[in-house]
Amino acid sequence: MKDRQGNDVPVEPVGEVLPSSREMVGGEESWSVALPDSVHLKASPHLAHQTPAWPGSSLRRRMRLTVAAFAVALTAVVIAAGFGLSAALAPFTAGSVRTGGTVTSQQPYRNKGGDYLCTLGIAYTLGGQQQHTTIDSGKACKAALQPGTQVQLALNSDNPGDVAVLGHGYPRENEWKVIAIIASIMAGFLGLFLLLSALSYRNTKRLFSQETPWQELLATVRGRTQSKSGTTLYLEAQDTTGNDRIFTMDFTDGGPRPKPKPGDILDFALLADGAAHAAVSVKGEHRLHLVSFSVPNDFQLRAIGL
Repeated sequence: MKDRQGNDVPVEPVGEVLPSSREMVGGEESWSVALPDSVHLKASPHLAHQTPAWPGSSLRRRMRLTVAAFAVALTAVVIAAGFGLSAALAPFTAGSVRTGGTVTSQQPYRNKGGDYLCTLGIAYTLGGQQQHTTIDSGKACKAALQPGTQVQLALNSDNPGDVAVLGHGYPRENEWKVIAIIASIMAGFLGLFLLLSALSYRNTKRLFSQETPWQELLATVRGRTQSKSGTTLYLEAQDTTGNDRIFTMDFTDGGPRPKPKPGDILDFALLADGAAHAAVSVKGEHRLHLVSFSVPNDFQLRAIGL
């Protein structure tokens, strides 16, 4: 920049300066891909194929759908828990009725687990009229309340047949606790997955919006493993010192199609964030993949026969 008299004026950078994947080696510009353990693979700024755009890509749609699915599932669990708790707590809310009752009978039944449990017949008076209902004791008949026993009952005012025996720990009395525990666990897991998927989408979007250029990386496939979490390729490429290095590229999806075989040479277009994560596009398929890198040690290489 020059001032009004035509003299050069130094300009200080404004804002954050992004780390560059380029360095000067012997007076020439060298491009590299940084891996863990201070490994730098030789790369090139000249791509052999056109990379897919982030907007409209299948990766972006899949990540957005994942976030939406977890959000819908979490909302459904919260709504279902609300209705379930409302019904379970109906005999115990402010509008419920308290009255006395008498155990009139026992009826054994066999549950799905093969255990014999007991259903109790209860007689009580409501509004001057004699009522009768049955409740599940959740216990064997010998351990349950015996006929003739006086009990305290809580009744749903909107549904007098919805009765809970108080003070004996029967299932109806603790039903709301079971619903609350199950709903809390489900909501917790879904909330965690929603947070992780939303953070992954945000970080991926940020990766594509930064000014870091794509680089080309040529690597030879040495092995491949498959798991529920994705595909791992064991690759070999030259580092910046000219030595061959084996590293892993872990795909969050099924990996390249068709599945690469040992000995295949893959041409990657790679967009890295300066850490161990990147987006890649493989020459020959018009798709984007999210990957992470690692450098296996000698023990790990021997375990897979390399």
